Amino acid sequence: MSFPLTRRRFAGAALLTAALPAAARPAKRGGLVHIGTQGQAILAARFDANKLSLIGPVAEVARPTWVVAHPSKPLLYAVSETGNDGKSQGKIFGFAVSPAGALHPLASPDSGGSGPTHLTLDPASNTLFAAHYGSGHVATLPVDAAGAPGAVASVQQDIGAGPSPRQKSAHAHGSALDPSGTVLAVADLGADRVFLYRFDRKTRALAPNPATLEIPAGHGPRHLAFDLQGKFLFLISELVPELRVYRWDAARSTATLVETRSTLAAPLEKASGAELRVSDDGHFVYVSNRVEDSIAGYAIDRATGKLREVTRVKTEKTPWSFSLAPDGRWLLAANQGAGTITVHARDPKTGVIAPASQSVTVEKPTSIAFF
Repeated sequence: MSFPLTRRRFAGAALLTAALPAAARPAKRGGLVHIGTQGQAILAARFDANKLSLIGPVAEVARPTWVVAHPSKPLLYAVSETGNDGKSQGKIFGFAVSPAGALHPLASPDSGGSGPTHLTLDPASNTLFAAHYGSGHVATLPVDAAGAPGAVASVQQDIGAGPSPRQKSAHAHGSALDPSGTVLAVADLGADRVFLYRFDRKTRALAPNPATLEIPAGHGPRHLAFDLQGKFLFLISELVPELRVYRWDAARSTATLVETRSTLAAPLEKASGAELRVSDDGHFVYVSNRVEDSIAGYAIDRATGKLREVTRVKTEKTPWSFSLAPDGRWLLAANQGAGTITVHARDPKTGVIAPASQSVTVEKPTSIAFF
């Protein structure tokens, strides 16, 4: 899929150098990166060692704010964060990825709710999980043998509200499937809860679970992640920037709070928590903070789950999201407010993140997917 570039739609000289459709250019060395935005397109780039080189826009999608790559196949999935008027649903897009980074559309079914803002992929069951900020719905979508997403298989509705003006109703903001594949944890900003839905990998059905994690009123849970070993669950809240660690019991589908800590270096008015990632080895967890414009990293005590801060680095304005490179040696931050992607070196042994070595202009970036 390709379309003409225009100065009105895509600002920045780096994007305007992509005069040819991505599919017409030969593949280059370096890993592929795709970038979700608050605009009208998904962008592609190459990341080679310490340098990010933009290819340009490769798919036209309305508000593709969240993108996720298949871990072993050349497939990319994206939300179209539309339908927040409550009158229509959003969309989920599936793409086949060429060696040059071009995206070839496979399918674009309705998402199962309004304003889809986050996607999770379970390769074991070929299932996508869509969290909807607009309506508070959580939906599962099957993925077929060719990688195309299908019609919604199951939907659950978060219920709840909080004291903030942004919490008048449920707002499902992120989800994570526990490593056993039996529970989908959903962070709901509006309800001040983490909903723990039962999941059946065979039928792709979600079922209600009386157990939920209640967060202090007005804190607004945003994103969460399990470590790959399934020992701990990590949660960042947005309205009050805090990081919570829970010990996870997969057999009982229960979580016990281990620790809560502010993600800020010092109290800061209007700061908000944004993204959370756990390193593949399970030794570090990272979070981003808007207004403070920082990424903080913590070493995880693998026996207790207790945290120790090991790094705090400035990004550019509004680090909406970030991703760790597959080799663990780099972190790319999507700075939505600055309109940039910054490149940061990471020491896999110490967990320390270095100041940015590169800043690349991208209009309103919000998520990053490595291949």
